[in-house]
Amino acid sequence: MKKYIFLALVFALAAAEAPAQTTVANFDSPVCGRKAVGVYQGIDFSLSPWDCENPGLTGQTGTSISWYHRIYSGDFKLQTPGNLLSLSAATSSGSGTLTISTDAGESFSHSINTTFQPLLTGFTRAASVITVKYPGGRTIELDNIMYQTGSVSAPPGTLNLSATLTWDDGAPVVGSLNLSQLTGTGSQLQLGTFAIDSSGIASGSVIIGLTQPDPLTFQVVLLGTNNAALGAPATFQVSKVMFPSNLTGINAKIVLSKSTTTIKSFDMGLVP
Repeated sequence: MKKYIFLALVFALAAAEAPAQTTVANFDSPVCGRKAVGVYQGIDFSLSPWDCENPGLTGQTGTSISWYHRIYSGDFKLQTPGNLLSLSAATSSGSGTLTISTDAGESFSHSINTTFQPLLTGFTRAASVITVKYPGGRTIELDNIMYQTGSVSAPPGTLNLSATLTWDDGAPVVGSLNLSQLTGTGSQLQLGTFAIDSSGIASGSVIIGLTQPDPLTFQVVLLGTNNAALGAPATFQVSKVMFPSNLTGINAKIVLSKSTTTIKSFDMGLVP
């Protein structure tokens, strides 16, 4: 089992209701080493031009899949509808925002670079077709695609996030929002990067680390259209009592200073 996959597997198994079956497509067993991958470990990759390769990126211990045509969006299909739980992703050069969406109406975005990192989608709905979008064309690399068939429930702390971001003159913010959680040891848990639409709204799902010390500490970074940070990160804390077990979502309203790109106000509402 490859590096990082154990942590994702723990989350997946803890979230599952019996009966459920978890599969990890790691592209190493059986060996995958050709273009036009076809069907591999219950996933049909023939919908787009996927091939197997080992570009030797940081954090890579075996084979991954990549586009072999210069495209910016590709699909694969779960032969048995299921829940896409996690995957590892990297790019051969530079950095950018990877977006994963499903035909069940769920979407997840996160920035990636040349180091493989595990990404938990937070998806809770069974889906068939998975769509991968990345502006870097053939440089996308995916590995350790974990999905689950059968009855699936969301991991503890899974919340739907919706945030409205405006400048202090009332204009909508353009770019994306990166949200992370600070642990008790000072490290960061990446919760996701969410694109901001033309109305200034960013949305998606996050998995809050409820086992971290109280109060929970979060960090928000505003990213411009070039994926570069605008201004300094903003840190805020929320008491654990604000996250009861029946909580399903968070609605936030963020106002930023147009002259300094700092957060002027942050209002958060909870959805039971």
